Amino acid sequence: MRKWFLILVLGVFFVFPSLAFAQTNITLANTSVQLWPEYDQPSMLVIVDFEVAANTQLPVDLTFHIPDNANLIAVAAYTADGSLINSVFEGPTDEGESQAFTITMDTSSARFEYYEPLTFNGNQRLFSYLWDNAYAVSAFNIRVLEPADTTSLTTTPSLDSIAEEDGLKYFEGAPVKIARGEQFILNLEYEKTTNNLIASPAGIEPAAPVDESTPGRVSLNNSLPYIIGGLGVVLIVGGIVYYWQAGRNPSKHSRRRTRKNINSDGDDSDDIDAYCPQCGERAKAGDRFCRVCGTRIRHQEE
Repeated sequence: MRKWFLILVLGVFFVFPSLAFAQTNITLANTSVQLWPEYDQPSMLVIVDFEVAANTQLPVDLTFHIPDNANLIAVAAYTADGSLINSVFEGPTDEGESQAFTITMDTSSARFEYYEPLTFNGNQRLFSYLWDNAYAVSAFNIRVLEPADTTSLTTTPSLDSIAEEDGLKYFEGAPVKIARGEQFILNLEYEKTTNNLIASPAGIEPAAPVDESTPGRVSLNNSLPYIIGGLGVVLIVGGIVYYWQAGRNPSKHSRRRTRKNINSDGDDSDDIDAYCPQCGERAKAGDRFCRVCGTRIRHQEE
C-alpha cells in the first residue's frame, strides 16, 4: 500500500512539474515601494505595488511579511483597466518579529498598504525599511515622499532623483535587481520644525452653500408670518374663553341690586301711590308733607 502511495506522489510531480515549480520559485517582474512619512498620520505609510512574472500561472498564492508593529490596512488587486478592487487574502498572523499574510492572485498585479511607527527624537525622525526577501524581483524601485516642513532629509542608500508632483517632492532611486533571499534595507532620517501632516483629515463640508432657502433650515424671515398668525389665533381664542368665563361667573356687584320703587311714570320713588290724603295732590319722591296744603304724607311702610 505504501509503495503505491509513493508511486502516486511521484506521478503527480512528473505530470505537473510546472505547478510545483510555480508555487516555490515565483519571480516578481517589478516591485515599487513608496514611503510616505507623516502623510495623514504621525507614522509611516508604506505602499507596495508588485507584478508577478509573465510566466506565472494564475491563480497563485503569495505570502508577504511585514513588521510585527505594523498595521495592515489594505490589500487590493489591479484590474485590466488599472483600477483597484479588494483582493482575497488571509492573515496577518503573528510569526514572532513579523506578521505574515497571503494574497490569492487572480490577476498579475496587486497592492498592499500598512502603517508603521516612526522613531521620534525631538525634531528628528528615524525609520528603517526592510524588504521581504521571499521572492526575487527583476526591477525593485523605492520612492520617499518628503514630509511637510522638513528642513533636512537623508537616505541610505542615497536616492538622488527628485520629482515634483502636485506640489509634493519625491526622492527616488534607480531600479535594482534583487535575488531570492537577498535583503534590501533603506534607512531614512529627516528633521522638521512642526507636527503638521501633509494630508490632514478633512472635516465635513456641506454639499452646497447653506443659505435661507436651504431645505430643513429654520429661517426667522420665512417663519415670521406663521408666528404672527399663531399669536393672533391665540389672542382670539383667549378672548373668547375670557368672555365665556365672565358670562358664567358674574361679579358680586352685578348681583347686588338696590330695591327701588318705580311708579307708573317711570320715576324712581321710595313710595308707591304717595298722594296727599287731604287734597289728593300727588307727592314727589322724598316728600313728607304735601306741597299744596301741608298735610303730612303717609307712606305704606308707616
